[in-house]
Formats: sequence, C-alpha cells, structure tokens
Amino acid sequence: MSAVTAEEVRAVVLDELAEPIAGLGVAPEEMPDDFDLLTSGLIDSLGLMELIASVNERLGLDIDYEDLDPEGLTVLGTFSGYVASASAADAR
Repeated sequence: MSAVTAEEVRAVVLDELAEPIAGLGVAPEEMPDDFDLLTSGLIDSLGLMELIASVNERLGLDIDYEDLDPEGLTVLGTFSGYVASASAADAR
C-alpha cells in the first residue's frame, strides 16, 4: 500500500459527495476542514460507512479507523489527515 496525502483523501471525499455538496450551494473547494459531514446532514451513519469503503477502495487502502476519535471521523479535515497518516504508517 502506498501513502496518500490528506489533499488526495479530501479530493476523493469531495468527489464522492459532490451531489449533496452541490445541494448545499457550496463549491467543493470552499468546504472548510472543520466541516462535519454528519452533523451538517450531508451524510448519515450508513453514508459514512459507504464513504469509508469508497475512500479505501479508490485509494487502494485498508485503513483501520479504530484509533480515530468517533467525532473526528465525520470531520472533513480530521478524517483526511487521519487516512493520510495511517496510509503513511502502513507504507513503511
């Protein structure tokens, strides 16, 4: 498995959620890192699981999210950074 950057993870997340983001009237590149995907109503708990599976699949990762604080799991920047850090640790 190769390491990915937080920006790459963020791009995949925003691509996966492009339609609901458009519904908010916000350009994906304007989404702040502290944007909470769950509390904003952009995704629900099932949507979160689907997003995690999609990110892992599209980036060729097998990330264990057990160490990430559950509240951080739904925050765009925290999630992206965690996936990048975990992929870098696994690539070593």
